[in-house]
Amino acid sequence: MLRRLTLLLLLFFPLLLKAEAIKVPIYDQPRPPLALLIKGEARGIYPDLFRAVLIEAGLTPELIPVPPMRRRVDFETNQYSLSCCANPAWRKRPKEQEIQIFSKPFYWTKDVFIFPQEQAFTIDKLSSLSNKRVATIRGFDYRGEAYFGERLNYHNEQALIRAVALGRADVGIVNEDILLASEEVAQVEQGPVHDQASLHIRIHRKRIDLVEPINQAIERIITSGELDQIVRSYLSKD
Repeated sequence: MLRRLTLLLLLFFPLLLKAEAIKVPIYDQPRPPLALLIKGEARGIYPDLFRAVLIEAGLTPELIPVPPMRRRVDFETNQYSLSCCANPAWRKRPKEQEIQIFSKPFYWTKDVFIFPQEQAFTIDKLSSLSNKRVATIRGFDYRGEAYFGERLNYHNEQALIRAVALGRADVGIVNEDILLASEEVAQVEQGPVHDQASLHIRIHRKRIDLVEPINQAIERIITSGELDQIVRSYLSKD
Protein backbone atom coordinates (compact mmCIF):
# COMPACT_ATOMS: atom_id res chain seq x y z
CA MET A 1 0.00 0.00 0.00
CA LEU A 2 2.80 2.40 0.96
CA ARG A 3 4.67 1.57 -2.23
CA ARG A 4 1.57 2.33 -4.32
CA LEU A 5 1.06 5.65 -2.52
CA THR A 6 4.69 6.60 -3.13
CA LEU A 7 4.34 5.80 -6.82
CA LEU A 8 1.20 7.96 -7.09
CA LEU A 9 2.99 10.87 -5.42
CA LEU A 10 5.89 10.58 -7.85
CA LEU A 11 3.48 10.61 -10.77
CA PHE A 12 1.56 13.67 -9.61
CA PHE A 13 4.47 15.63 -8.06
CA PRO A 14 5.29 17.51 -11.31
CA LEU A 15 1.68 18.70 -11.48
CA LEU A 16 1.95 20.10 -7.98
CA LEU A 17 5.01 22.07 -9.04
CA LYS A 18 3.52 23.46 -12.26
CA ALA A 19 5.41 26.59 -13.23
CA GLU A 20 3.66 29.97 -13.09
CA ALA A 21 3.00 31.40 -16.55
CA ILE A 22 4.08 35.02 -16.79
CA LYS A 23 4.16 37.59 -19.60
CA VAL A 24 7.32 39.66 -19.79
CA PRO A 25 8.36 42.42 -22.23
CA ILE A 26 11.45 42.13 -24.38
CA TYR A 27 13.15 44.07 -27.19
CA ASP A 28 11.08 44.78 -30.29
CA GLN A 29 14.03 45.81 -32.49
CA PRO A 30 16.85 43.48 -33.59
CA ARG A 31 20.30 44.14 -32.15
CA PRO A 32 22.18 40.97 -33.10
CA PRO A 33 23.54 39.09 -31.25
CA LEU A 34 21.97 40.74 -28.19
CA ALA A 35 18.39 40.56 -29.47
CA LEU A 36 16.81 39.22 -32.64
CA LEU A 37 13.79 37.36 -33.95
CA ILE A 38 14.13 33.77 -35.15
CA LYS A 39 10.95 32.43 -36.77
CA GLY A 40 8.96 35.02 -34.85
CA GLU A 41 10.49 34.09 -31.51
CA ALA A 42 12.54 36.51 -29.38
CA ARG A 43 16.08 35.15 -29.27
CA GLY A 44 19.59 36.46 -28.75
CA ILE A 45 21.92 36.72 -25.76
CA TYR A 46 19.59 38.88 -23.66
CA PRO A 47 16.27 37.10 -24.35
CA ASP A 48 17.87 33.66 -23.99
CA LEU A 49 19.52 34.55 -20.67
CA PHE A 50 16.31 36.20 -19.43
CA ARG A 51 14.27 33.14 -20.39
CA ALA A 52 16.80 30.73 -18.84
CA VAL A 53 16.78 32.57 -15.52
CA LEU A 54 12.99 32.69 -15.31
CA ILE A 55 12.59 29.02 -16.20
CA GLU A 56 15.22 28.12 -13.61
CA ALA A 57 13.24 30.22 -11.11
CA GLY A 58 10.15 28.11 -11.70
CA LEU A 59 8.32 30.35 -14.16
CA THR A 60 7.01 29.81 -17.68
CA PRO A 61 7.77 33.11 -19.45
CA GLU A 62 6.08 34.43 -22.56
CA LEU A 63 8.36 37.05 -24.10
CA ILE A 64 6.42 39.88 -25.75
CA PRO A 65 8.22 42.40 -28.02
CA VAL A 66 7.55 45.92 -26.69
CA PRO A 67 9.13 49.30 -27.64
CA PRO A 68 11.65 50.65 -25.08
CA MET A 69 9.67 53.61 -23.71
CA ARG A 70 6.49 51.58 -23.48
CA ARG A 71 8.37 48.91 -21.51
CA ARG A 72 9.27 51.54 -18.93
CA VAL A 73 5.78 53.02 -18.75
CA ASP A 74 4.08 49.62 -18.58
CA PHE A 75 6.37 48.58 -15.73
CA GLU A 76 5.50 51.77 -13.84
CA THR A 77 1.77 51.19 -14.36
CA ASN A 78 1.94 47.57 -13.16
CA GLN A 79 1.33 46.04 -16.58
CA TYR A 80 4.38 43.83 -16.09
CA SER A 81 6.03 42.41 -12.97
CA LEU A 82 9.45 41.82 -14.55
CA SER A 83 11.64 43.62 -17.05
CA CYS A 84 14.93 42.55 -18.55
CA CYS A 85 18.44 43.77 -18.93
CA ALA A 86 18.79 47.12 -17.16
CA ASN A 87 21.31 48.74 -14.85
CA PRO A 88 20.08 50.67 -11.77
CA ALA A 89 21.79 53.81 -13.10
CA TRP A 90 19.55 53.71 -16.18
CA ARG A 91 16.26 53.65 -14.27
CA LYS A 92 16.27 56.75 -12.09
CA ARG A 93 12.77 58.18 -12.55
CA PRO A 94 11.09 58.74 -9.15
CA LYS A 95 8.25 56.33 -9.90
CA GLU A 96 10.70 53.65 -11.01
CA GLN A 97 12.79 53.98 -7.88
CA GLU A 98 9.66 53.68 -5.78
CA ILE A 99 8.49 50.37 -7.25
CA GLN A 100 11.56 48.52 -8.58
CA ILE A 101 13.92 45.98 -7.08
CA PHE A 102 16.95 44.74 -9.01
CA SER A 103 18.15 41.19 -9.11
CA LYS A 104 21.77 40.19 -8.83
CA PRO A 105 23.73 40.92 -12.01
CA PHE A 106 23.43 38.19 -14.62
CA TYR A 107 25.53 39.69 -17.42
CA TRP A 108 28.03 42.48 -18.02
CA THR A 109 27.87 44.69 -21.07
CA LYS A 110 30.80 46.66 -22.45
CA ASP A 111 30.95 49.57 -24.90
CA VAL A 112 34.21 50.10 -26.77
CA PHE A 113 35.67 52.77 -29.01
CA ILE A 114 36.22 51.87 -32.66
CA PHE A 115 38.26 53.70 -35.31
CA PRO A 116 38.73 53.58 -39.07
CA GLN A 117 41.57 51.18 -39.91
CA GLU A 118 45.02 52.67 -39.14
CA GLN A 119 43.45 55.89 -37.84
CA ALA A 120 43.26 55.11 -34.11
CA PHE A 121 44.30 57.79 -31.62
CA THR A 122 44.87 57.84 -27.88
CA ILE A 123 41.88 58.52 -25.63
CA ASP A 124 43.40 59.00 -22.20
CA LYS A 125 40.48 61.20 -21.13
CA LEU A 126 37.11 61.98 -22.68
CA SER A 127 38.10 65.58 -23.37
CA SER A 128 40.33 64.06 -26.08
CA LEU A 129 37.12 63.87 -28.14
CA SER A 130 36.45 67.61 -28.10
CA ASN A 131 37.50 68.03 -31.74
CA LYS A 132 36.31 64.64 -33.01
CA ARG A 133 33.28 63.37 -34.90
CA VAL A 134 31.83 60.69 -32.63
CA ALA A 135 29.44 58.08 -34.04
CA THR A 136 26.68 57.08 -31.60
CA ILE A 137 23.23 55.47 -31.54
CA ARG A 138 20.29 57.85 -31.69
CA GLY A 139 18.43 58.03 -28.38
CA PHE A 140 21.24 56.55 -26.27
CA ASP A 141 23.00 58.45 -23.47
CA TYR A 142 26.80 58.28 -23.29
CA ARG A 143 29.25 58.89 -20.49
CA GLY A 144 31.12 62.13 -21.16
CA GLU A 145 29.05 63.06 -24.21
CA ALA A 146 29.38 66.75 -23.29
CA TYR A 147 32.99 66.46 -24.50
CA PHE A 148 32.09 65.12 -27.96
CA GLY A 149 33.14 67.57 -30.65
CA GLU A 150 30.33 66.52 -32.99
CA ARG A 151 27.88 63.73 -32.28
CA LEU A 152 26.79 61.77 -35.36
CA ASN A 153 23.69 59.67 -34.64
CA TYR A 154 22.91 56.38 -36.38
CA HIS A 155 19.81 54.22 -36.25
CA ASN A 156 21.61 50.99 -35.33
CA GLU A 157 25.03 49.55 -34.61
CA GLN A 158 25.59 48.09 -38.05
CA ALA A 159 25.11 51.50 -39.67
CA LEU A 160 27.44 53.01 -37.05
CA ILE A 161 30.21 50.46 -37.66
CA ARG A 162 29.89 50.89 -41.41
CA ALA A 163 30.12 54.68 -41.09
CA VAL A 164 33.30 54.46 -39.04
CA ALA A 165 34.80 51.93 -41.45
CA LEU A 166 34.18 54.39 -44.30
CA GLY A 167 35.79 57.25 -42.35
CA ARG A 168 32.59 59.24 -41.97
CA ALA A 169 33.37 59.56 -38.25
CA ASP A 170 36.67 59.80 -36.41
CA VAL A 171 35.59 57.38 -33.71
CA GLY A 172 32.51 55.39 -32.72
CA ILE A 173 31.14 53.84 -29.56
CA VAL A 174 29.57 50.40 -29.88
CA ASN A 175 28.64 47.39 -27.78
CA GLU A 176 31.51 44.91 -27.90
CA ASP A 177 29.30 41.83 -28.41
CA ILE A 178 27.60 43.49 -31.37
CA LEU A 179 30.97 44.49 -32.80
CA LEU A 180 32.43 40.98 -32.50
CA ALA A 181 29.40 39.45 -34.22
CA SER A 182 29.37 42.03 -37.02
CA GLU A 183 30.51 41.18 -40.53
CA GLU A 184 32.29 44.56 -40.59
CA VAL A 185 34.42 43.89 -37.49
CA ALA A 186 37.56 43.43 -39.61
CA GLN A 187 37.00 46.80 -41.29
CA VAL A 188 37.48 48.84 -38.10
CA GLU A 189 40.05 48.98 -35.35
CA GLN A 190 38.86 48.27 -31.81
CA GLY A 191 40.05 50.65 -29.11
CA PRO A 192 39.73 50.89 -25.33
CA VAL A 193 36.61 50.46 -23.24
CA HIS A 194 34.36 53.50 -23.09
CA ASP A 195 31.93 52.20 -20.46
CA GLN A 196 30.71 48.98 -18.91
CA ALA A 197 27.73 48.04 -16.78
CA SER A 198 26.15 45.09 -15.04
CA LEU A 199 22.75 43.95 -16.29
CA HIS A 200 19.93 42.96 -13.95
CA ILE A 201 16.32 41.85 -14.03
CA ARG A 202 13.90 44.46 -12.67
CA ILE A 203 11.29 43.08 -10.31
CA HIS A 204 8.18 45.00 -9.32
CA ARG A 205 7.75 45.35 -5.57
CA LYS A 206 4.31 43.75 -5.86
CA ARG A 207 6.21 40.54 -6.73
CA ILE A 208 8.83 40.67 -4.03
CA ASP A 209 8.29 36.91 -3.70
CA LEU A 210 10.23 36.46 -6.95
CA VAL A 211 13.41 38.21 -5.80
CA GLU A 212 15.02 35.26 -4.04
CA PRO A 213 14.03 32.59 -6.61
CA ILE A 214 15.39 34.78 -9.42
CA ASN A 215 18.64 35.51 -7.56
CA GLN A 216 19.16 31.82 -6.88
CA ALA A 217 18.38 31.01 -10.51
CA ILE A 218 21.01 33.51 -11.66
CA GLU A 219 23.61 31.88 -9.44
CA ARG A 220 22.77 28.44 -10.83
CA ILE A 221 22.94 29.37 -14.53
CA ILE A 222 26.31 31.04 -13.89
CA THR A 223 27.87 28.21 -11.87
CA SER A 224 26.47 25.50 -14.17
CA GLY A 225 28.05 27.12 -17.21
CA GLU A 226 24.69 27.62 -18.93
CA LEU A 227 25.27 31.39 -19.17
CA ASP A 228 28.62 30.95 -20.91
CA GLN A 229 27.13 28.35 -23.24
CA ILE A 230 24.34 30.72 -24.33
CA VAL A 231 26.77 33.57 -24.95
CA ARG A 232 29.19 31.38 -26.91
CA SER A 233 26.38 30.09 -29.10
CA TYR A 234 25.92 33.62 -30.49
CA LEU A 235 29.52 34.81 -30.55
CA SER A 236 31.25 31.72 -31.89
CA LYS A 237 32.42 32.06 -35.49
CA ASP A 238 32.42 28.28 -36.01
